[in-house]
Amino acid sequence: MARRFFFPPFAVLSESFCTSVLEKQSGMKKTIPFIFWCVLLTLVGCSADQSTDETPLREQANALYNEQQFKEALALYEQALAKADGGDRLTLRQDIIDCHLAMGEATEARRLLGDLMKEAHESGDKYAEAEATFAMGEQLHEVGDKEKGYRYMLQAIPLMSQCEGDEATNCLAYYHYVLMKRYGGDEHYPQAIEHSKVLEQTVAPMDDAPQALKFRRIALAVRAYLYMRVDSVAEAERAYAEWQRLLPCLNITEERDICPYYMECGKGQEALDVYRRYEAYVLEVKGYWSNMERLICKNVADIYANMGQADSAYNRLLQAYEIKDTLQARMAEENAQELEAVYQNQVKTEQISRLRLWVGVLTAVLGLVAIVVLAYRIHAVRKREDKRLARTVKNLVTGQMAKQEDMDAEKARFVAFDAIVEQGLLYTQSDLSREVLAGLMGVDRTTFSRIIREQSGCQNMNDYLNQKRLRHAEQLMREQPRYTIQAIMQDSGFAAKSTFTTLFKKAYGMTPSEYRNRL
Repeated sequence: MARRFFFPPFAVLSESFCTSVLEKQSGMKKTIPFIFWCVLLTLVGCSADQSTDETPLREQANALYNEQQFKEALALYEQALAKADGGDRLTLRQDIIDCHLAMGEATEARRLLGDLMKEAHESGDKYAEAEATFAMGEQLHEVGDKEKGYRYMLQAIPLMSQCEGDEATNCLAYYHYVLMKRYGGDEHYPQAIEHSKVLEQTVAPMDDAPQALKFRRIALAVRAYLYMRVDSVAEAERAYAEWQRLLPCLNITEERDICPYYMECGKGQEALDVYRRYEAYVLEVKGYWSNMERLICKNVADIYANMGQADSAYNRLLQAYEIKDTLQARMAEENAQELEAVYQNQVKTEQISRLRLWVGVLTAVLGLVAIVVLAYRIHAVRKREDKRLARTVKNLVTGQMAKQEDMDAEKARFVAFDAIVEQGLLYTQSDLSREVLAGLMGVDRTTFSRIIREQSGCQNMNDYLNQKRLRHAEQLMREQPRYTIQAIMQDSGFAAKSTFTTLFKKAYGMTPSEYRNRL
């Protein structure tokens, strides 16, 4: 990038140089060599500029990253890094780290974060050094080294404090927000309370900016809950009173942050009122039978359970499962319609392909007949051999085409069938029978078993369904930390806990409980 503007000044220099030469030298024989060398050096400067510009490479890498082609994007980022200098190197290093994180290579990402911290420190870029230091702390906290993770995250705060501008202020606010949430989650309530206060002080100069109001609202709601956890009721009520003064500026989606405080101080009815207003908003905006409504029902059921209203909690949980069943039925219907459209399109494609094949076969047969007639006229003795050769070739061609058609049709059937099972979450039903699935695919039981074995790579139908159930269970463990292992097992379609535990341990190397504890 240092030579990006190399060509214009060199062009001016070469022009003045050529003018002086023309004035001092006489004759074309002495002038032409100087002009030639000036033009040559100018072209070299242009080529050097193009060879050191990493911008096109990075743009290509960004496009690949957005398409989730992380390995290809990583290769281009590394090529761009070799050509970059200055602040561009730090940005490209962060892009490379993001690629490694997206590919699940956390250890390599932490090693590269260390290199980024060192290079940012040596270059004096406090902003990049703070960002890398805080990211290192988050990574260490997530892998279980919480003490060291907190140490890195706290080191990033004074580094970012030395930077100026709204972007640096937003980063500082985000740092205190993350520390507040992580300290609270680890039950270090005094530290969490302190960072919630600093978060408010950080966004105070931003006046009534939307981002500042959002951070302040979250800090007050979380601090009210934290004060209740440490039995500072008066402080909790003051924080809640400040939060209430911001209430006219909040929408219903932001008002939910106060519900943990309501539950902690025994105001279950207030928490219910908030969720009811949110439920009405979801029904109005999103429509009925949405996934968000299902989550609301489960949260309201938890509130009823804490209030001791078991019947209401049961009814809400029952409603959540009815929503789930309705969503699955609707999704299955939509997928069936889509499957029908895909199947009809496939039938038309097969008909066209079959017509083309028959035209090709007819052409081949006519050619063979012409060859046979010509051979018969040339030599009568070879007539029988030519006919036998024609029949053999025809049988081979026809048999190969029929075999290829069967393989293509089975593959299309399996792709459409797998889409229905995956999108309709049919594998979460523990009582699925082979007859039902074979009917869904449109084949008999024997053909169904063979297609599953050949197209999916699984040994049988149970192996095929259990693989999907295990992935669903692992996703629920990540997204729903409040679910019990029993609930996750049933929601994923497993009928027996022993079967679920055995298969999960075989797939992930540990029991479901051990896996959740590690998360």
